[in-house]
Amino acid sequence: MRFYKNRIYKRMNEKSNRKFLIGLDLGTTAIKGVVMDQDGNIIVEASKNTCLIEPENGWFETDPEEHYQAVCAVIKELATNVPGEIKALAMAAASGNTLLTNADGKPLCNIINWMDQRATQNTPQTLANLSVAEVRQISGWPCVDSFPLGHLAWLQENKPELYRSAEHYCMNSDWLLFRFTGQWLLDYSTAATSILQEETTYTYCRKFLDLLNIEENKLSKLVPSAYCAGNLNAQALADTGLSASTKIITGSFDHPAAARALGVCEPGQLMLSCGTSWVGFLPENDRQKIIDLELLCDPFLAPEGGYWGAIFSVPYIGRAIDWYIDNLIAPGKNKYEIFNELAANASPGADGLKIDLRETPATINASRENISRAVMEGAAVLLNEKLKTLAEKGIKFNSAVMVGGPSKSPIWPQVVEEITGIKLSVGSQHAGAKGAAIMAGIGVGIYKKH
Repeated sequence: MRFYKNRIYKRMNEKSNRKFLIGLDLGTTAIKGVVMDQDGNIIVEASKNTCLIEPENGWFETDPEEHYQAVCAVIKELATNVPGEIKALAMAAASGNTLLTNADGKPLCNIINWMDQRATQNTPQTLANLSVAEVRQISGWPCVDSFPLGHLAWLQENKPELYRSAEHYCMNSDWLLFRFTGQWLLDYSTAATSILQEETTYTYCRKFLDLLNIEENKLSKLVPSAYCAGNLNAQALADTGLSASTKIITGSFDHPAAARALGVCEPGQLMLSCGTSWVGFLPENDRQKIIDLELLCDPFLAPEGGYWGAIFSVPYIGRAIDWYIDNLIAPGKNKYEIFNELAANASPGADGLKIDLRETPATINASRENISRAVMEGAAVLLNEKLKTLAEKGIKFNSAVMVGGPSKSPIWPQVVEEITGIKLSVGSQHAGAKGAAIMAGIGVGIYKKH
């Protein structure tokens, strides 16, 4: 069995000059990037907040040109601080976004964000005969009325002229690759979030394309992660500040990218990525087991003969956490530092106060210390419910790595460890971007797998 793990990334030429790689993590709230040298050291980092547009309640969009410029700004900041040659760049992404373009790649609409609920609010009749179980079995994801499958069906029914005028149906990931290289390419991992891919054959699902009236030549070519897309075109060179020799490499969905960087590559290991949602990622040999357990499935290392990736989430609790912090705990500057300090001053159990982060946040008559502690414990309790369910199905963990904002807290990881009973370590805050940089290195032959 071949798989990725930190210790098995080796330089193919020990005597080569020092080389640098850029990895980007295109997140929901921020675009983050790192420059990594060939030895795996992060030497430069940069980030830029994203801007979501909410034209109607529950609709979330991004201006595509602003998105492109923000990505270029992060790359340019990284590139100007590198003491040597940048060999390659790859991107990991919080995927599931949707964009329509003309034949030249010019956007015809805003990017519809993965959180968008328009198709959930008004379920497209086109997909009425699809079951969640069928969609999950085919694509690995159960998203019948969301993500690109749902977005495209909604556009087909509600914006028919716009929909029919499109010459390319894509996500932000493959659109950015096109803007950089002129090539329409989409890696298998990111394609999983389109819900259009037949995951076991790495091809588009003909049934879904027929329902959406999409010709396959209007979709990006499916390729593996770490595939070399080519060099930047003239406009991209000017926009990014990179050199003509820099190669653009395909990346992956953000969670499997982070797992690569953290060495979470074997069954029994768990990665906890804590952000807008708290997401668990675990390697698993049996894809059907992932489907039967109703987890999300990512190709991860399967195309190279390794493990599939299983994903579960405690959705959207980051919003509730921020509401409590902003409204009841520590509004204003240094709010997270104050939040951590208050939680540390409370006793375990928060004097009996329990907060269910799935419920609508509300004012609580309790001390700020106990509210802080109860918020931390509330997140850990919801996570533990997921882990108990998996344990009942035979999936147990020897260790876990925690990344994301809450992992920076001096007390929150301890709270999670106490409530779940799993040995927990804290991983790099740049794991998604570093995972992308690793794929960039593989794509240009700096690293090889054993």
